[in-house]
Amino acid sequence: MKRWFLYEGILLAVLGLLLIIFPTFWVKLVVILLGIGSIGYGIYSLKYTKSLYKNTHYERSILIKSIISIAIGFLVVVFPLFFAKAAWTVMMWILIIYLIATAVLGFYAASLLKDTGIERKRYFIENIILLVIAIALILLSPAALGKVIIRIVGIASMVLGLGLVIYDLVSKKDVTVVSEYVDTTDTTDTTDTTDSSDSDE
Repeated sequence: MKRWFLYEGILLAVLGLLLIIFPTFWVKLVVILLGIGSIGYGIYSLKYTKSLYKNTHYERSILIKSIISIAIGFLVVVFPLFFAKAAWTVMMWILIIYLIATAVLGFYAASLLKDTGIERKRYFIENIILLVIAIALILLSPAALGKVIIRIVGIASMVLGLGLVIYDLVSKKDVTVVSEYVDTTDTTDTTDTTDSSDSDE
């Protein structure tokens, strides 16, 4: 049997340790990943979401949303690579404003689908997620607070990882004990049967 709890536990513990030691790196990584995600989200919206409903207002709102997503994503990924450390803070706030604006546009576009029969629940959830990410970035934006939050996540990850490792080791031990008990019982039963057969003869 594969020991997934052990592997996941070790991975989470190592990840937690890295979060604690290098919090600034992870904040930057989150920003870059969100930038890449923004580009992908813009392309997806342009290719699929825009074609859902043939309506001028709907298509225009999705087009604006898509172009902004791609442009902001590109800036977030590329801009900090060529400028000073302050660029990270600027890009984070641009990303926050973008996420809020995109969510508002998304809610507006979803409202236009009201009488079309198209399922809107997914789009409302999608825009709520954008707002949640924006709130998370607001919490991460002050340097000191961001590091504290990242380290708290790291500690939680380490505790969870170590818990999974301990659980796996304890479970493995219990399985071994039960297995040994079953083997012993089987051996005893076989011996008793053999002795009984011998005495009958």
